[in-house]
Amino acid sequence: MGRKRRGLSKVMDVEVGAEVELVSDVGLSNSFGVLADQPASAHALHDMDLCLATSFPASPAKSPPSKKTKKKTGTTGELTDVLHAIQELSTKQDATFQKLISIENSTDATTKAVDNLSLVVQKLVSDVNEHSEKMCRFARDITELQSSDKDVRSRIEQLERYSRRWCLKMHGVPETKNENLHSIVLNILENVAPDLRGKLSDALDVMHRVGRRNQDGGHRSIIVRFSTRSLRDVVWRAAKDNAYLKESHQRISEALIPADVAARAKLWPIVKKAREEGKKASFSGPFAFIDGQKIEAS
Repeated sequence: MGRKRRGLSKVMDVEVGAEVELVSDVGLSNSFGVLADQPASAHALHDMDLCLATSFPASPAKSPPSKKTKKKTGTTGELTDVLHAIQELSTKQDATFQKLISIENSTDATTKAVDNLSLVVQKLVSDVNEHSEKMCRFARDITELQSSDKDVRSRIEQLERYSRRWCLKMHGVPETKNENLHSIVLNILENVAPDLRGKLSDALDVMHRVGRRNQDGGHRSIIVRFSTRSLRDVVWRAAKDNAYLKESHQRISEALIPADVAARAKLWPIVKKAREEGKKASFSGPFAFIDGQKIEAS
């Protein structure tokens, strides 16, 4: 019911407004007709001014067109700006998406490279472990070989030291070209041990000079090997503090191996000091004995 009443009121207002407008138009036309028919007068002109000055009722259906045009123009500009902003965001989003795709591809390639490197590292680790095991075996083998080599060297030195117990070494014997070394050695040894005359000729087994000929005119030493150790020991005892050897500036020593020579060189200061103190000091092989106490070179 309320809606019908409001509708009827609106219709009535429109009809009333139309009648008012019609009456106004009719009155205005009549006024202009009267003015046209009658001659102009001051009173009539006054009445016409009054009619023209009267305000007519405004039509409620009309509205200012300028305001609507401004609103439409402003709204269109805002929509255009929004569309431009959306396009820019879309462009940036596409660029960002492309970058993400590129990063993803790079990540995949990096992952594959890391996987390949991981396989290579695993292979290297396996190889290193295998080589480490081999190195450990080699180290054990080397240790065993060093120990065995040390034992072999020690045995060789013992054999060589034992074989040289049949030998003596002569120093300071003049050296001549095309010399008869057997005759020279026999003559010297018979003067050193006169009691062995007639026995030494057969007892001298092998003799030779040691090393290369000296260019400075020095005399090389002579190693003499005896056929029997007993005769060698007799000559060795007779050579100690022998007057003939001192007068001829010659001497006789044991035929030591290089290891024993080096050991005695280290022990010599100790032996010399002990002898100066009146102690009994001597050598036997690579060892020194001072008052019966055995001393080994360090």
